[in-house]
Amino acid sequence: MTGGAGWGNPQPPGGPNPADGRQQPPPPGWGQPQPPPSDWNQPSPHPGWNQSPPGWGQPQPAGGPGRWGPPPRAEKPGIIPLRPLAAGEILDGAFAALRRSPAVMIGLTLGVTTATQIIAVTLTAIGQNASTGVALSLGIVNAIISFVVGIALTGALSVAVSELTLGSSIQIGEVLRRIRPRLPGLAGLSIVVTLLTLIGIVGLVVGGVFVAVALALSTPAFVLEGGTIRTAMRRSWTLVRGAWWRTFGILLLTGIVVAVLLFVLAFVFGLAFAAASDSLTDPVSGDFTGPGLALNAIMSIVIDTVAMPIMASVIVLLYVDRRIRLEGLDMTLAQAARERRAATGQGPQ
Repeated sequence: MTGGAGWGNPQPPGGPNPADGRQQPPPPGWGQPQPPPSDWNQPSPHPGWNQSPPGWGQPQPAGGPGRWGPPPRAEKPGIIPLRPLAAGEILDGAFAALRRSPAVMIGLTLGVTTATQIIAVTLTAIGQNASTGVALSLGIVNAIISFVVGIALTGALSVAVSELTLGSSIQIGEVLRRIRPRLPGLAGLSIVVTLLTLIGIVGLVVGGVFVAVALALSTPAFVLEGGTIRTAMRRSWTLVRGAWWRTFGILLLTGIVVAVLLFVLAFVFGLAFAAASDSLTDPVSGDFTGPGLALNAIMSIVIDTVAMPIMASVIVLLYVDRRIRLEGLDMTLAQAARERRAATGQGPQ
């Protein structure tokens, strides 16, 4: 476990509530048996994330489903309201994470991608002066390093976004401490998901896309809930099931938003390359010169620093949204947020 506020002990999916279409929390699977709640106005017996708070929250005021008046206002201790999220709210939450915690979301990404690009530049420089076989091998090593580091960074950002969801702040050192025990498993998870996606692509492009989307929530499930690689993949499959098209659509929309941002950045760097093209590449071999490698690395660092926190945040918030819809996690998170505010002496937000 990562030692966070308790994403573990996932609840099994419940059945639909005929009054509002939400998923009712299933009967409790631990502690003394208690009847499931009949509507939003009764507290639920389920535990919190890693701890076991006494309930999922305080009873809501009158006006819930099946009653006159508007539904109860959702609590918003952090970057998202604790209720089922619309696609726009997920994107807004991702950008809110960048605003609330730039030191972690941007600073950590910048540090990791800079280190990765230093390695990439070194391998590229060696490969340009080596045989074709050596250059190909170094390219494969570089791709593997980049992919594994990307998955690990997504896992680390998952920890940060989970804390921001509760309205808490977290430092880079604490993120690294909590993610360190999960790094070997994250590397294994990245390899398994990649292989399954490639198998799907070999069979049919649509199959590869289906598998990639179905397993998109594996990383936050693995980091926040603990468990094994197989458990995380099964959790993602279960959470996405029944909402594959919605998950695909939100990921596609996020990709388009990120692509627009990257197009602007690429245009700026393209102007820089065009203005100094003679000094950036060797006129005979076409290989990058030292300044060319440096500018290419800077461009990669900027692009990754922009794209990765946004994509990672959206994936985590999709994971939170699916658990809210299927397991009533919103009440659990609201209770955990209230307990944290009480422990730190903060008033309600």
